[in-house]
Amino acid sequence: MMRFLLALALVLLFTSLVAFIANMPGSVSIALPGHMIDMQLTVLLGAVLALVLGALVVVSTSHWLWNLPNHLRRARLEKNRQEGDAALAGGLMALARGDAAAADEATSLARKKMPQQALPLLMAAQAALLDGRRDDAAANYHAMLEGTTLTNDRRQQISLGLEGLYYLARAEQDAEAAGTYALQVLEVDSKALWALDGLMTLAVQIGDWPAAEKWLRRWGRAGRPRGEIKQRRAILALAEAQSLLAEDDPAAQLRAVKKAEQAAMLDVKLLPATALAARLLTRGGHLRKARKILKQAWQKNPHAVLADAWLDCHRDQPAAGRMRAVGRFIGKQRGHKEAAILRARIALAARRFRQAANFLAPFVDEGTPSRRICSLMADIEEGLERDIEAHGWREKARRAAVEAGWMGGGMRLDEWQAICPVTGRLGGVAWQAPTGELKELSV
Repeated sequence: MMRFLLALALVLLFTSLVAFIANMPGSVSIALPGHMIDMQLTVLLGAVLALVLGALVVVSTSHWLWNLPNHLRRARLEKNRQEGDAALAGGLMALARGDAAAADEATSLARKKMPQQALPLLMAAQAALLDGRRDDAAANYHAMLEGTTLTNDRRQQISLGLEGLYYLARAEQDAEAAGTYALQVLEVDSKALWALDGLMTLAVQIGDWPAAEKWLRRWGRAGRPRGEIKQRRAILALAEAQSLLAEDDPAAQLRAVKKAEQAAMLDVKLLPATALAARLLTRGGHLRKARKILKQAWQKNPHAVLADAWLDCHRDQPAAGRMRAVGRFIGKQRGHKEAAILRARIALAARRFRQAANFLAPFVDEGTPSRRICSLMADIEEGLERDIEAHGWREKARRAAVEAGWMGGGMRLDEWQAICPVTGRLGGVAWQAPTGELKELSV
């Protein structure tokens, strides 16, 4: 718009000047060696104006011709960029639908059109991984590390390349290489969360607890919320407690108790910590304290993990004694499903079959009893020697939805672990209902 207004102003100025000159009277004489030139003033001024305009045209044309190669180069780069972007978009869609061949073709075009960009290399690596070509993926990740100039874009490119190499090393169970790549990325990005998390995970795997704590502190300084930091610290404490159990040393056992208690205090939702602390306290003869921490946790969150721990802590108690003790334990949570299941298990162990059935009755009558309740009812009917009814409950248990349990990477685990055995992620195991097809993984 500004250029248009300027051009319009120049046209108006030129028109006004021509009209002004045309109305000027008089003549001009120019003396040259041997010649005298007489002309009207309007003719002279018109000739001067024509020369000026001609000079402007020549200069403008020369400038345009001088910059023509730059214009052509920018136009070519813009065309390549557009074609490269289109190829990247096509490659991403091919990756999304699992078409490795189409992704390779798209990335080849993108790399040709955008040779200096990192995205084509990253997409080529992903396409290679999709096709099972780990060496090609690694080559593309290494290519992302080339170059010496460190700009913000280059730092991001290097970080992405090293992250890819890190996860390749993790997949190949090469902890040393994975640690090396994680340390390298911290040289260009000191707050790379994936690197700090990876180094923390590797430290937990080898039982280097001071190192794990060090990386946790840096992970926290990288901007993680305080709640996440406490949860992660609780996981580290519980993992250390579990590792100490393998040591045949009274001092190590004592440290395990303290670490489990610390984990339970840091994160009340980390129920395996409470359960482990109670079991270790019971083993050490501290029954009162074990029962206290279990009951406190139970009143806040009635849970199958706590019920199992309570049964373990009362394993040597007679059945009649457990029947009395469980009433004090469940307290105000008497109407909770987990309380009913716990009381039914104790009654079943005492061969009080009808009493066990009465505990479960409210949840049987709701129409959609859980798999555990169906299995308990089958055991009750077998105890009552009603085989047909027992078979019916077994069938119901088989068809009932799978209940929540320890899940990690889509796999069902037997127990909680600090590091998910499927994904290798620290804190990747959680108590939740499975989604989709359930796979079992014993640990």
